[in-house]
Amino acid sequence: MGDIEFKSSPEFSLGMEIELQLLNSDTLQLVDGILPLLEQAPENSLIQAEFNQAMVEVASKVCSNIPELEANIVSTLCNLKARCQELGMTICTAGTHPFCDRFASITPLPRYLSQQTASGYLADLMMTFALQIHVGMPSGDAAIDIMGRLKPYLPILLALSASSPFWWGHDTSFASYRQRFLSSLRTYGISPSFKNWQDFANFFTTAQHAGMFEIIRDIHWDLRPQPDFGTLEVRVMDAQPTIKESMMLAAFVHSLIVDLHHHSQEKQAGFLLTPLPWLIEKENYFRASRWGLDANYIEDEQGNSRPIKNIVKDILNAVAETADTLGNSSYLLQLEKRLAEGPSYIRQRQVFAKTGYVKAVVASLVSELEDELAITTRQEAENNQLSSITF
Repeated sequence: MGDIEFKSSPEFSLGMEIELQLLNSDTLQLVDGILPLLEQAPENSLIQAEFNQAMVEVASKVCSNIPELEANIVSTLCNLKARCQELGMTICTAGTHPFCDRFASITPLPRYLSQQTASGYLADLMMTFALQIHVGMPSGDAAIDIMGRLKPYLPILLALSASSPFWWGHDTSFASYRQRFLSSLRTYGISPSFKNWQDFANFFTTAQHAGMFEIIRDIHWDLRPQPDFGTLEVRVMDAQPTIKESMMLAAFVHSLIVDLHHHSQEKQAGFLLTPLPWLIEKENYFRASRWGLDANYIEDEQGNSRPIKNIVKDILNAVAETADTLGNSSYLLQLEKRLAEGPSYIRQRQVFAKTGYVKAVVASLVSELEDELAITTRQEAENNQLSSITF
């Protein structure tokens, strides 16, 4: 029998991790900059190394709402950008780098070197970037219950976040090629279903004994419990080019999870989407990664399907009251407006169609984040100037 303690956290608290690309400021190619960056700022625990050296991860503090989360991420990214500029680097983010055509340099930490040995050649190609959202859970049983209820919505989140149409300089025809690549790795992808926390703990103990995992962080499923943090971690999403898009998705996840929890407490089995057989789940994943918001989602075992865009609108309507209570409504309104324009994979293709250059696509990704941070910095300066005026 497994015995793993789930350290509950403030109910429905929020955390976020964003994996960003480190770029040479001139060439816009990925550059192995994490080691000098950490050497420059060893005291900043919010700026962390990840699997490859051309990536930096920023992690938020534990937040109680989306505006607090947004402020924390903006502050961290402004600090990161300034530090990168001192080293001749810039930053951007999306699920993949559009024209990277080299192998990854693995960050020389024991855990990552062990993963490289286990993954073989696949590790050399693992240049992908994700957005991860944590939501606080009152108990391990609650985390596993919501995990099962949330699984049918993961293809929806994948389609909404898709930002990786290019790979090694080519348009892959996928909205999220990152998801396709990661599905080839043994610890990634769709999570199993568990009855309760003890069932998960028993599974992990067996898997650990078999040498599949050493620690829970070695599980890279698109949805996993994090007992040390007391959270359920949603990992299916591509990294987003802008902070605002990350916050829209966080508000969507937050509102959806709280609504699912309410249905669980009221012993209601269904909420728009229900769990499906594994092969249908897998097909929905493929469709979302291939066609993004233009995909048709299979809703039942009879094979009936509907456009993902329509399902997103239904979800937004269903969680509207909960979102209002949580203070998430303005973010979901922005998300609804964004449906008409489409996620980053559409914008990236539009830039390529206009210019014919994948480097121009990367330049557009850099500009999107730079412009957003510049606006925030300017607003803060104006606010500080106004606050310094005495009457």
